[in-house]
Amino acid sequence: MFQPKGERRTKNQNLKRATGLLLIVLFFLACLLPIVKAADLDLILYTNKPSYWLGEEVKVYGYLFYNSTLVSDGVVNLEVDSPFSDYPILFRTLPTGTLPPTQQAIDILALFSCNQQGTPKTSFVRGTMAYFNVTLRNNNYTTTFFTVTLSFLDSAKGILDSINWSDNIMPYGRASYIVPMLIPSAARTGTTTFYGNVFSKMPKLGGYAVAREKNSTFTITSTSSMSETTYESPVEVLANGQFYTNFTIPLYQYVGNYSIYTTSRYLNQTTANQKKIEVRVPDVNGDGRVNVLDLIRIASRLGWTGAPGAIPEDVNRDGKVNVLDLILTASWLGWVSP
Repeated sequence: MFQPKGERRTKNQNLKRATGLLLIVLFFLACLLPIVKAADLDLILYTNKPSYWLGEEVKVYGYLFYNSTLVSDGVVNLEVDSPFSDYPILFRTLPTGTLPPTQQAIDILALFSCNQQGTPKTSFVRGTMAYFNVTLRNNNYTTTFFTVTLSFLDSAKGILDSINWSDNIMPYGRASYIVPMLIPSAARTGTTTFYGNVFSKMPKLGGYAVAREKNSTFTITSTSSMSETTYESPVEVLANGQFYTNFTIPLYQYVGNYSIYTTSRYLNQTTANQKKIEVRVPDVNGDGRVNVLDLIRIASRLGWTGAPGAIPEDVNRDGKVNVLDLILTASWLGWVSP
């Protein structure tokens, strides 16, 4: 039916006014609704000091937060790399509290020391090859790619070495490995603990644990043998939301700047943090050994003062070169870099 132009114009104006009012109402409703912020996963990383003598205890700890609340059922993945070609020497999985009994993507079914044929063996002589059996199960309905790591700490928690390799397992399949490691000739005798972990990839590349850490023990000695146990790693937690571990860099390891990488995955979010620590000896002239030449150099600087750490001959970094630096350096005489 024909409508006069004036009537059509009035209807169009009314429609525009209604549309404008609707947009204004929607705008105010949006302002009144709470702002939905993406959840934040934060990993705070500390060490008890920035610089250590070779052989001194290193303490690593920190906190895991989700939306500013401490996470009491999370896991922090740790990797420590040597200054020598950034070679990884330690991997750990550290809980931030009591972990729920949920199924993992990968299960470590077996972890024990053995001979080259896979027969259990619990004692190895320093300077000889040791072998380790690792058996895994894939709990996923898809092929899973992963990185396996073994890390070894002596009876004083000194880092011996680590092994890592990457592989994949078919859905619900199993895989067994026998991997070798040379026991350092300078290794401390006694009970050595080794830790087995499985990561999506190396933690320094952003990887995270896809299995619960397990550990086992063997003995470094020249003659005797001891019984061996295999079990899930004990929880090393100071408080809910906090993670902690400690270790030493033994005298047969390298001096320099060690890199510590940490990651965590929680509720489908991933976070990471890292830092470096210095590990040193009083090798004042930097020739890779501590001997009388270092003492002579310190003696030539006696009486010098400056900011702590600014003078190489200020070995104890108290801001002055004196007899205390000579005494400290003398206690290291004979040390040679590996």
